Amino acid sequence: MTAFRLYKERLKQERQYQWKNTKAVIDWTILVYIFLTLLFVAAMIYDMFPSFIALLQELPYGLTLFAIYYLAWTGTIRVFYQQADTYFFVHRRDLLYGLKKWGIIASTALNLIKSLLIAILAYLLMGAISPSRLPLFEWIAFYLLLFLFITIQGKVIDLHWSGWKRKVIAFTAFLLLGCLAYFTVDQSMWIVSTVLLMLGLIVLFILYLRTESFMVDMAHNEKIRQKYVGMIFYASEYVHVPRSSERTKPLFFRRSQRIIEDRSPHSALTELFFKYLLRNSRHIFSYLKLIGITIAVMGYLPLWMTFGLFMAFFFFLKEWLNIVYDELVGHPFLNMHKGKKLIQEHYQDLVTRWLYYPAVGLVGFVLMMNTLFHFLMR
Repeated sequence: MTAFRLYKERLKQERQYQWKNTKAVIDWTILVYIFLTLLFVAAMIYDMFPSFIALLQELPYGLTLFAIYYLAWTGTIRVFYQQADTYFFVHRRDLLYGLKKWGIIASTALNLIKSLLIAILAYLLMGAISPSRLPLFEWIAFYLLLFLFITIQGKVIDLHWSGWKRKVIAFTAFLLLGCLAYFTVDQSMWIVSTVLLMLGLIVLFILYLRTESFMVDMAHNEKIRQKYVGMIFYASEYVHVPRSSERTKPLFFRRSQRIIEDRSPHSALTELFFKYLLRNSRHIFSYLKLIGITIAVMGYLPLWMTFGLFMAFFFFLKEWLNIVYDELVGHPFLNMHKGKKLIQEHYQDLVTRWLYYPAVGLVGFVLMMNTLFHFLMR
């Protein structure tokens, strides 16, 4: 067996695995809804494109550039390593190396296609916002190299650091490369930046190829595999896939102090819901991000679009809180009490309202003030 044949077999197995999960949760009605939604969104974008460009022209140019730069961090290199490979191929290290080589080649080709599409769309977008500012070929070459450099840099960082050190180094690299991208576009440092990225890309590729990375690549492959499975299962309302939290100590209420004195069933469940949400930083930040991003976007959208955004926030926040509630009552211990005195169906609205109404009220107040200032400033 050759490494290329092994890679093709792993790729075939991966496609069959994902397709089997897709067929398990998606039927023809979901596909019809997705198709109709895409048609509606495409028609809306086509109709609103002139006003969208006018809106972007009012935004700071650096904000648009930051969004394009952020997309350069979406690349990935996937090597189809499995945990048993260290035992089965203990005397065939050449197969493991070849599997890694073909994984890098295939991932690089996909990253090139992805970055090329992003670069072309970004060039057209920035050309509409600020005409005659960017040379086409220099921009595409720079963005492709930046995309590939960031992707391979992430793998090298994962190989040599872990924990908080990895996060600090990755954030530092994010800032430094962001400054490089900004000065390249704003100060026309195309030649210097492209040469630096090319040299850095070659060095990092050689370093990654020659470094033993089986455990890191195997964990990354499994993470991507489960991510795709989770995305497929999220399309079905009957399959719940809660996210795992790496935090071992709660952020608040470590000693489980009592919040509500009333010990009625729905009050006890409300207190448990508050503690479940507040002890997990992911839930706290998601809740605050939903509110903060909605309020921030309202300041830039036309007035009629802010009402549509408010309606979307109205329903989306309710659905998100219901998902968090389902995660809580889906625990095996609480699942035994479903339909009994502790957990009943109508408790869901009684529990989630304590976080739902304040958020809707705050966003509604911002919408009201935005509307008031709009008519006063005319």
